[in-house]
Formats: sequence, structure tokens, C-alpha cells
Amino acid sequence: MSNIKQYSALLKEIQSKQFKPIYLLNGEEAYYIDRLSRAIIKHGLEEHERDFNLTIMYGKDANPDALIETLRRFPMMAERQVVVLREAQSMDARYWASLEGYFNAPTASTVFVIDYKEKKANGTLKWVKSAGKSGVNAYFKKHYDNEIPDLIASMVREMKYRINPQAAHMLSEYLGTDLEKIEMELNKLTISVPLSKQIEVGDVQEHIGFSKEFNVFEYISAIARKDVFKSYQIAQFLGKNDKNNPMVLTITFLFGHFSKLMMYHGVLGKGGSVSDVPGMNNPYTSRPIIDSAKHYNPRKTAEIISLLREYDAMSKGVGVGASDPEQLMKEMTFKLLN
Repeated sequence: MSNIKQYSALLKEIQSKQFKPIYLLNGEEAYYIDRLSRAIIKHGLEEHERDFNLTIMYGKDANPDALIETLRRFPMMAERQVVVLREAQSMDARYWASLEGYFNAPTASTVFVIDYKEKKANGTLKWVKSAGKSGVNAYFKKHYDNEIPDLIASMVREMKYRINPQAAHMLSEYLGTDLEKIEMELNKLTISVPLSKQIEVGDVQEHIGFSKEFNVFEYISAIARKDVFKSYQIAQFLGKNDKNNPMVLTITFLFGHFSKLMMYHGVLGKGGSVSDVPGMNNPYTSRPIIDSAKHYNPRKTAEIISLLREYDAMSKGVGVGASDPEQLMKEMTFKLLN
């Protein structure tokens, strides 16, 4: 089951107060773990019940005997108690075996939430099997880059809005895979854009914090077309405004672009098309790649990828001491175009 389907199904149950005694929320995508954990607290306990019936512990400091004692106690003037074990992946591995007895026979009036982040809980271990049998074992894997635009569209729908696919791809390119950051920026957009209006590229450009004409996407597009004047114009703007447009971020986007171009050259060599390259099924992302392929052959593309590694180091001050971002941007632009 996909992350979003699993998350939505669990959230619906939680909002309907259909609680399981154990929630083992695990995986690399902490966004879903945090949201479900907060939802269980919100819907499992009224605000006035939380002082006596909400217990939060941390894996690194958790004592299994004290944890079991807490799990076995009865709620005070409430239907249930909620016990949350945060950063559970940090708990000493030896302690989990001592919890197996509880996982096999959990207390009906306790909702035990295990926030197990950064990795998947090992399904071959007895405690993981027992927790899943008595409750929920929900694994949330890290999203791939090419999944983010569709996920953004799904998040926007959940907010009762609509978004142009090109705008979703722009947000994905600019914000990466950090779902917490994406959610925060979407909240900004929904404040600024009327509910009746679809979120467009112009809305993203206006409200997410980059210039409509002089931004990293227009820069890459100009480089892709070998538009010399536009490339230098935007490079100068980005360099002068390095605080809002860090060179290291520009290089990250360039590296992603030319890495996809290298894959595209490989696909073309085997008789494929741009749609065969991962993440290239949308005109917003495929157009710059097709433009670049006309001007940058595989050998030049490989040279540029190597060049970007050098400028990434220089932008961080490695080997050059203090450096002027504007001068570095101009210099890098010259080498990209020649």
C-alpha cells in the first residue's frame, strides 16, 4: 500500500475514534509518523483529559519496567490513556524483548504509539510481529523525487484546493522531498489564493519566495537553450541576492538537471524517448532536458557534472577562502556555456 493510502486509511479510523491498542509507526518518512501520532493524541483524548492520561517517553531514556507499568495502568476519569514512545529507534535493542509479553496481551484502555523513525522495524523480530498482530504495523518509506508532484497534488486536494500540474512540479523542484516544508509552503499558498481559484505557476512564483523572471528555474532554462544574455543576466541577479538564492542550491538544481540529461542521452542511445527517463513525464520537466540535448552531448554533459562538483566545493569556501557569489556565478555560467 502506498504511503498516502495507508496514511489516509489510518487517519480516517483515528478521526472516527476506532483505536487499536498498539501503533508501530515506522520508516524513513517521518512526516506521516508525526502527523498520525499527533492525530491519536488529538482524537484519543479531550484536552482536559491529557494532564493525567497522556504520557510521552523517549527511546533513549526509556526504562522498560517503567514503560510496562505505565502501559498497564488504567486511565483516570477518561475512556482511555495514550502512551507515546518517541524516537523509539534509539531504545536499547535488548529492551524490546521485555515488551513482547505486553504486545501479546495489551491493555484495552491504553493506546500505545511507537514513533520508530529513520528505518524500517525489522519484521523478522518477535516484538515487531507481536505488535503488528495486536495492533498496527505501519511502514512509511521515503518518497522518490518523481513521486513528489503527485503527492503535492494530493496534499492540495486534502486542503480542498486544486493545483496546476506545472505548479506542482515547480514546487517539487524548488522544495525537494521535505514534506513538512512542502506542507508549510502550501499553507502559505492557501492563505493567499482564493479557495475557488486553482493554484497556478504565477501563484507559486509570487508567494513561495523567488523572482518571477530571475529564479533558478529560468536560469536552468536559459542554460538549456544556451541563451547567453539571459543566462548571465539571471546569474548576476542570483549572485547579488545569494542570501535568498544560495549558490549551493542553484548548483543542486543544475546537478539534478544535467544528471537527468545524462540519463536521457543513455535512453536515446537505446532508442527510447524522454518519457522513459524517471520523472520526465511532464512537459514542465521534460522541455529543458530536450532543449539541453540539442546543445550538450554526453561528453560535455559529463564535463559539466564534474564542473558542478568543483563549484559546489568553491561555493562552500573549500580551497578558495572567501569568495564572491556573484563572481562565482558568472564564472560558472561562462564555463557551462562554453
